[in-house]
Amino acid sequence: MADSNVDVDVDVDVDGSGPAPLLLSADEKRVLELYDRLQQLQLEIALLNAQKNYVPDTSAERSIEAAQKDLLNSRSRYVLRNDVADSVMSANPILQAVHNGTNASPIERDLLPLLTTRDASSSTLSRQSTTSRLTLSDLAATSAASLRLGRENASLASEVLRLAGQAREDRSAALGAHPEVAALEAEVRRGRQRWRVLKGAASAVVAGSGVDWARDPELRGIVLDPEGDEDV
Repeated sequence: MADSNVDVDVDVDVDGSGPAPLLLSADEKRVLELYDRLQQLQLEIALLNAQKNYVPDTSAERSIEAAQKDLLNSRSRYVLRNDVADSVMSANPILQAVHNGTNASPIERDLLPLLTTRDASSSTLSRQSTTSRLTLSDLAATSAASLRLGRENASLASEVLRLAGQAREDRSAALGAHPEVAALEAEVRRGRQRWRVLKGAASAVVAGSGVDWARDPELRGIVLDPEGDEDV
């Protein structure tokens, strides 16, 4: 199919970045254009026949489901037929290019760099797809673990609140069961109040006496609140 007057012996780009595009003769380009046009016409004919043979259904839900099913079936048959045709048409040139057949045409020999690039791209895509699936699997496992830990944390927080409430109830019950403890605590609180009143009065007297109380540690302790007095 190649034109003997057309030079097609070009394997790589000038800069060596990759395989050069195939140099097709005018006849070869015309054949490819006609093949593409044939596929387009076949698709348009199929669509026209489908519109012509379409019979409306009174059940809208059933009509939509049937139309979707018919569309999927038609698309499957169309894609499968085109794939089979493309495979049959390209099988012999690919074999000639890969195995360097003695009867291979120049255009078929020029297919080898493109086939090598295609195979390398397919291998890279396969590895990336595998990595993507593994990443999605790890993400799903991590999400599940996160949800499980969240439920466990909520359960533990609820248990902590329950135990804290129970501890307060136990403490109140213990104080109620020992009146003398409650009385001692009340006496301690009253003693602290009296001590603070007396200390405040003494502090005011010393501070207002004009004595240089800041130089005397004992007087300074009376005027100022030493660390830890709030717990006395």
